[in-house]
Amino acid sequence: MRSLPTALEHALRHDGEKLNLLMVRLGAMGDILRTVPPVRLLRRALPRATIRWVVDDRWRIVLDGLSDLDEIMVLPRRDWDRRARSPFGWPGLLREVGTLRARLRESRTDIVLDFHGNLRSGLIGWLSGAPVRLGYGGHQQKEGNRWFSTHHVAAGARRTPRMERNLDLIRALGLPDCPLPLGDLPLARAGAAGAARMIRELCGPSGSVAVISPGASAAQAHKKPPAAPLAAAARRLASRGVTPLIVWGPGEEPDARRVVELAPDESVLAPPTDLRALAALLARARLFVGGDSGPLHLACASGCPVIGLYGSTDPVVNGPWGVPSRSVSPASRVYTGIKRHDRRAGGFTGLDPEQVESAVDELLGETEDRA
Repeated sequence: MRSLPTALEHALRHDGEKLNLLMVRLGAMGDILRTVPPVRLLRRALPRATIRWVVDDRWRIVLDGLSDLDEIMVLPRRDWDRRARSPFGWPGLLREVGTLRARLRESRTDIVLDFHGNLRSGLIGWLSGAPVRLGYGGHQQKEGNRWFSTHHVAAGARRTPRMERNLDLIRALGLPDCPLPLGDLPLARAGAAGAARMIRELCGPSGSVAVISPGASAAQAHKKPPAAPLAAAARRLASRGVTPLIVWGPGEEPDARRVVELAPDESVLAPPTDLRALAALLARARLFVGGDSGPLHLACASGCPVIGLYGSTDPVVNGPWGVPSRSVSPASRVYTGIKRHDRRAGGFTGLDPEQVESAVDELLGETEDRA
């Protein structure tokens, strides 16, 4: 990577005095959560810097109340997409882009850290007018983003974990990359009372609970684990004295009910659970079991041990981070770290429920202190 301007190097060595930083990670939930620890490292190393974050409006809830940020700048993604679909919406869209550009320029950003790496995020960095726009190089770049970054971080191996890639941007500034800060999400604190009530009502006096998440968004349906291994996890958890709570969000109730139907005497169907309640549940849970989705990364951010089930996504690239964990995938599967190849490799075919049961036993034994 090219060297930084002398004034910025000086600010980085002196607690970030008069330094304005702009983080760009627009979505989705799991990716935002994997960006929070690197941003907390920035705040730890640069206590006098101003740190702003641009995020899609849908995911502002994940960042609200985060003390490491001075400002959250919200991109009205859904409204912009709606306007972009018709020429009649283009004039209004251009005005709003102009308004965003004015806000970005007013912030007098010195350094942009583009954790997203696509055309939209690159354009936001460019609109800021920052003299240094730090992004990924090589195969990490998408959709022409290379034209918007002034400094590129080497891409590294394709099967590099996402968290490591995010930390590469911190390392590129010469800042410490450890220890990785986790937990204490404002999101979890906001849902604490509701989660405590849910555990008390559904799980009895012991309060020993595990969270099983069977769903995935419609756009990420290929990440949705089959019901059988999740039900196997529920049965094994119940045999160990831990109540398996099957959680679900919008559109996921049928998936949750399928798991309960396969383990009717062992599992408990949760009421519809919003992100605040889910984060608070995970902060108290013995274990999380689910696919490569937002709730898995919310469990990591909440300090909850994780069993991740992987089919069409690479467990090395997208695996759990920062907590005791096991990643379970079909035994004979060979992953490449290239999305389009891994998605065509057979999904969850070959994933044995006994693998999941063994992972439950191992992780419960490893994390007895959360009992």
